[in-house]
Amino acid sequence: MTTFEDFELPSTSFNGINYNGYNSSFKTHDFPHEQSMILPDQELYTSPQQIEISTSPPELSSPFSDEKVYKSLPRNKCPSKCLVCRNPAIGYHYDVPSCNGCKTFFRRTIITGRKFECTKNRVCMEGTEPVDMSKRLCRACRFAKCVEVGMNPMAIQAEVKTEEGKVLRSEVLSQRESMGVVSSLMVTEEDLLSRMIEKLTLVESKIEPLHRSGVPPGYRDIRKLEEILDSKPVFIISEIPNLKFCPMPCPKETKEKPHLRRRCTNYVHSSFLASIESSKMFDFSSQINLESRMLLMKHATVVCSNMMNAFFSMNEMKSDVLLHPDGSISGPMHKKDRETNTISDHVRTLQKTLISFLNNKIDKIEYLLFKAIMLCNPAVPGLSVIDQQIIEKERNQYVKSLLNYCLLQHGKLHGPARFGAILALAPTIENQSKLQKDFHVYLKARHFQKHKEMGHTGRKCVSSMFDQVMES
Repeated sequence: MTTFEDFELPSTSFNGINYNGYNSSFKTHDFPHEQSMILPDQELYTSPQQIEISTSPPELSSPFSDEKVYKSLPRNKCPSKCLVCRNPAIGYHYDVPSCNGCKTFFRRTIITGRKFECTKNRVCMEGTEPVDMSKRLCRACRFAKCVEVGMNPMAIQAEVKTEEGKVLRSEVLSQRESMGVVSSLMVTEEDLLSRMIEKLTLVESKIEPLHRSGVPPGYRDIRKLEEILDSKPVFIISEIPNLKFCPMPCPKETKEKPHLRRRCTNYVHSSFLASIESSKMFDFSSQINLESRMLLMKHATVVCSNMMNAFFSMNEMKSDVLLHPDGSISGPMHKKDRETNTISDHVRTLQKTLISFLNNKIDKIEYLLFKAIMLCNPAVPGLSVIDQQIIEKERNQYVKSLLNYCLLQHGKLHGPARFGAILALAPTIENQSKLQKDFHVYLKARHFQKHKEMGHTGRKCVSSMFDQVMES
């Protein structure tokens, strides 16, 4: 089974795992912007056509870059607020987002070595609103705040010539050293976060072509869920084994006038398949048995697919309505169904995850880490205690990484609240998955009743894998 470690990253090489005779240590390769292919038996449908597969590179810097990934995120842009006085910042000075006034004040104080006293119990810089710079600020509290937020006196290029300045600089450095354990731990967490983001970005880039292309009209992936999980990863539609062309005759078809029903590209199956294939690259996949992986993916496939579709619509298509990669609306209603409350409720249900992402302005890294958390769900019924522990251990890594990312992006004051707001979306996403499965059962029952009234039974099936997931 292919895991994260089967990909080669700089300065580190991992051994691949041989599974059923194939080498899972495949290398990352660049997908072309547009790739054409002809599927077998395609001429049976209509005229030969080309299926476009396009993908865009990950938004972040290359996974093979030595630079920490989080450094290329919005934090590397000009900060909006000075951490000292909370007025607009002009950039990073002495390692801290700050305005020109606070930057100059800290530099001048260190160089001169002047010490100040506060007459108001050291609360002059407290609060959340910007400090009124038209009034004289308490210099003691302002300098204390500079030190508190992490301004580094060693980053000052000007030479400190006075003895007072050297003493003050030493005192500030001593305060920083007293937090040395915390600082060293923070560096380690940043490294781990960067590594985690690289892994998840790589996985997402591998499954993007599969998600974007969709299964061509008239074709069906006849494999069952266990076959998909027990085979090597597939990232391009044309490489799906046993992809079968299944023409569906129209009821009004005659020998003199044969024709086929109009079929659409199957984005539902490809989205589900992308979620399943991505799970093979997580560490837990090679540590738990096939039965446990089936139980996990029956629960998580719909969840991860919904998250992928929602973020794609929001981030790539810039839409507030759920869209397929070709721009068509997901879950459109037929004219005869528009008056049916059950159908219209289902269409609204499909938008739940997207609306949650839009309302909370989920960014790319939050999406990747949150989706990994939702995938690694140890609470799925039927899992053994050992498998639950394996999955929970990996989930905790993503939870910790998400918390660290929120702290880096939003600071110690707002980071925990952002972290909690993201995790609070989990019940909404899980509820959407449950409602979709309930609707699937309703739809199949209605379809069966319709054909029974016509004197024959029919089976409505997107794919065997789809039925297994939706009927679980």
